[in-house]
Amino acid sequence: MTSDQKQQLVPRAAIAVMADVRRSAITNWERRYKDFPRPTRAGGTDYFHLSDVLTWLSGRTVPPRARRSDEAADVTYADRVRAYLTKESEARAVEDVETDGLPAAHGLAVDEGEGGRPGAVDVLLREQNGGSWGAGSRADYLYLLFSLTFLRWAEPKRWAAVRRAAAQDPAGTHLRRFLPAVGRHVEEALAEQGVISAVAGRLEGLEPRSSQAVLHLLDLIEDLGRGAFTELLSHHAHEAGLGSRDAFTPPGIARLLAVLLGAHSSGRSLYDPNGRGGELLAAVLAAGPEPADGADGRVPAVTMGSAHPETRDLAAMNLMVHGARPEWLNLTRATRPWTTGPRQRRRADLILTNPPFNVPVASGDADWWIYGEPPASNANLAWPQYVVRSLNEGGRAAVILPNGAATSSSPKERRIRRALVDRGVVECVIALPAKLFTATAISVNVWILKAEDQERGPGEILFIDASSFGTKVSRKLSVLDTGDSALIAAAYHAWRAADGSDEFLRDPRLPCAVVPADAVNAAGSSLRPADYARSASRSSTEAQGPTEHYGALLRARRAAEQADDRIAEFRDIDVALGRSHADAPMGGMWSSLGELCEIQAGPSPSLLPKEAYVLEGDAVPVVLPKHLRDRRVDDARDTAVPYKTAQRLRRFALEDGHILCARTGTVGPVGQVRADQAGWLFGSNLIRLHEFAPEVCPAYLLAYLSLPRTVDWIRSRAENTTVPSISTADLRAMPVHLPPWSEQHRIAETLGALDEQIAIHLEIVRAASRMYGSLAEHMIRPGAVPGSTSPAVVGTLPGRSAR
Repeated sequence: MTSDQKQQLVPRAAIAVMADVRRSAITNWERRYKDFPRPTRAGGTDYFHLSDVLTWLSGRTVPPRARRSDEAADVTYADRVRAYLTKESEARAVEDVETDGLPAAHGLAVDEGEGGRPGAVDVLLREQNGGSWGAGSRADYLYLLFSLTFLRWAEPKRWAAVRRAAAQDPAGTHLRRFLPAVGRHVEEALAEQGVISAVAGRLEGLEPRSSQAVLHLLDLIEDLGRGAFTELLSHHAHEAGLGSRDAFTPPGIARLLAVLLGAHSSGRSLYDPNGRGGELLAAVLAAGPEPADGADGRVPAVTMGSAHPETRDLAAMNLMVHGARPEWLNLTRATRPWTTGPRQRRRADLILTNPPFNVPVASGDADWWIYGEPPASNANLAWPQYVVRSLNEGGRAAVILPNGAATSSSPKERRIRRALVDRGVVECVIALPAKLFTATAISVNVWILKAEDQERGPGEILFIDASSFGTKVSRKLSVLDTGDSALIAAAYHAWRAADGSDEFLRDPRLPCAVVPADAVNAAGSSLRPADYARSASRSSTEAQGPTEHYGALLRARRAAEQADDRIAEFRDIDVALGRSHADAPMGGMWSSLGELCEIQAGPSPSLLPKEAYVLEGDAVPVVLPKHLRDRRVDDARDTAVPYKTAQRLRRFALEDGHILCARTGTVGPVGQVRADQAGWLFGSNLIRLHEFAPEVCPAYLLAYLSLPRTVDWIRSRAENTTVPSISTADLRAMPVHLPPWSEQHRIAETLGALDEQIAIHLEIVRAASRMYGSLAEHMIRPGAVPGSTSPAVVGTLPGRSAR
């Protein structure tokens, strides 16, 4: 057992798993033995120091009736825990080797593990809720977490000094000096990079209540990966309420840009002329190799432009956490870099930026406008020009722009788009879904640009329409998940690798098209993907004629008729309900969910990174929250990993009857695994219920979890942040009413019949919709309307009239 494991904090459920006892045994030991270790309360959950638990368990011999066949007569529960931890350490070492030797924490926050411990960032935030850090605001407490995470990863010597200072005086007289010391170390480190910070002042409102609170927080920070800084930025954005021109780019978009261009970053220079929180360049750095200690040569040269004065220190810390030492430009917050003069010009191999939308251009160097002078009232199309002029030979850029920049009718902006297309600098345009930003619901496009001095190739542009992607997490917010990013990036990289071939357009889920430059300009120089990209699924609809779709519709109708027989008794619903209550056996009991089944969180992102998903070959589906619908698991073959990866993650393999619960986002949805889905994996944002106790009918438990009052219970305990989340510890504590087994079975059979009806009628709707589309394609021909042209044929689009 490692020293880190000895210092680990574990909840009761994790102790039960390691000691191979029921969860209730831990509670019984606490009640019966006064010398059982005392817990530490954090965020509503009790945690024990593993070293204290091991000492106590060393005096508890496993009784003969509970002893395993391979255990000696004098084996103790502590021996079991040590064996479990040794096996876990060996498994993690193998996983690190199989993921190309990258440490599990690289670029990722520590996630909830199999033992049920809440994610490290969640625990950090709950520390303040417990009153351990005075009455300071959540924003100020976040600055403390930023500062400590920064020192831990970017400044190891200063981090060691902070840890030594915190450990010098167990009596606690040093507490008033701890926070000023943290602020001083951070400000000194940032000043060395030319960034002035007032972080020490942000920490003045906090007050650690005990020496133990300080040491406990430092231990939790020690467990964080580099990517935790990005997660903390999301929480800060929620607290600070930054406007749309200063708010941080959503993690899903930053991750997409990293997978689009990150493969080209090794050893190359990076630049973001509008830095915000440094999240775009940090995502690229996180996607690259782990920076070696003291070996700055492995990290690309990074240049940052203007950022909001209140968040510039966070941007610097973010990049330094990922091993970079950024050079800063425009520290006076000039959000129009073309106004800074020739001495401030910077060239880079990769440029990623999310500029402010729809701001005035302001006067600047006319040399930038080689594609046309933008209108004075709107700088949207000034940014692509500035970016292209700032690229090194062979360089590429990704610029986030509003939809209007692709289609605006302004004569000046249309001329700029035409020139950009004519001179071959627009390589790809990607339409993203609406509601990805917390500060605005506007939809955006990603423009991938290349330096003009490159070989133009065939003069074509790739258009990708991902506007229908995204997972809704609230009425006003959606997220772009790793599966979406992987699919978009795969299309882009496949097109580049195909060298002009259209064979990559075989995926039916992603509308995309390759359009010659002259066809784009013939269509009014529109760069809106929806004007060109057609879903490949349409061709599959056309391949099957109305007859085939009609046959599928009839088969679905016959299945519905058969299912009707199972619910015939519901035709007199009042009698059925009365009979149900009259026949139901009396009694039942209340239990916690943790006593009725095993609860396991999905793999941490370090074990199942975004790069692991594939679109073809020998792949194993991975179930995500979006696949849980109407208490069933939908087809998850759109997110899959190679068979070799699935073998490494086989402890997350599903079996018939397992129940999955959404852990983050729209918490509450559940689904039960069918026999034909056995062997699939479940993803990081799900929790699995399995190994049900003999007195539990899993189908009854599924129905119980679907009750509105149960869903309300879960949501009320979800983390109240931008993206809600529920921990396994909270789920284990959820009360469940358990009738006698025969009553559970009867309830499950009755409700299961209705679930079958729901699934069949949904299939009828889908079959009828497919038939409608096929029939419409065959009945409505473009030639039937005099003078019409077919807009579906790329390259023959009618010219857009000028307005």
